[in-house]
Amino acid sequence: MQARPIIDRSVGYSVREIVTPKDQLVYWSLDEVETQKAAIEQAAQAKITYLPIKSNGKIVGIARREGQDIIEQHSLMAEWLIAADTPILHLIALFAQNADRVFLVLQSSEIIGLVAPSDLNKIPARASIYLLTAQFEDLLANLIREKLEHEESNLQALLSPENFRKISDERSRANEEDVSLNLFHYLYFADLHTIAAKHSDCREHLGFKSRKQAQQAFDFMAELRNRVSHLTGLLITSRTDLASIDRACETMIHLCAKITSPEQQNNS
Repeated sequence: MQARPIIDRSVGYSVREIVTPKDQLVYWSLDEVETQKAAIEQAAQAKITYLPIKSNGKIVGIARREGQDIIEQHSLMAEWLIAADTPILHLIALFAQNADRVFLVLQSSEIIGLVAPSDLNKIPARASIYLLTAQFEDLLANLIREKLEHEESNLQALLSPENFRKISDERSRANEEDVSLNLFHYLYFADLHTIAAKHSDCREHLGFKSRKQAQQAFDFMAELRNRVSHLTGLLITSRTDLASIDRACETMIHLCAKITSPEQQNNS
């Protein structure tokens, strides 16, 4: 196989693209005690758990709200800070490890805003996950073409009659427009998963011990791809979603590494 680019958590956008700017935040002021009740009410209405703490016009910490009370106050420590150029896919991993957490975002040593798990519903975060999925899909398609030696006849044994007829019909329609390609180019995402799970050489290359194990992993990634693509729905509805999304991203990165590793390529 030809050398492929390394796919890791740097794929996609950075935290600065999804940060809530500091002028849009609800603050807990240590200097203006008379505003604290209003801040609590505003945070409760917006379902905000964490409020930056301000003193003398500067952010000095993080306060945690529960109900109508501030139950915790934390000094501004490194664990609450993240660089603006941190890749969003890395942020997802941090949230998965610390589900009950927000981060104040630093750019050139200045806090420019705050990022919370709900910000992963924004388009740059969704796009980052989609780009990772697309990179994996492209690598998987290339792996399949090479394992099947670019022979279209090898596809028929691995796809259902219905799916094989569907991609054949698509190519026939393309033929009428003089844009026909090799049948491999008409495979759907689900077709790639089916072939990779069924074909023993593909499975072995990806490190799956059984067809069932491969299909479970692919189903998991396909479900995430669908959620990312449907912008009318939320990607993150609760903090428990973070671990499953992070796991799917890590699986795709791991499989990309399997496909692109020199050792695997030499054995192909």
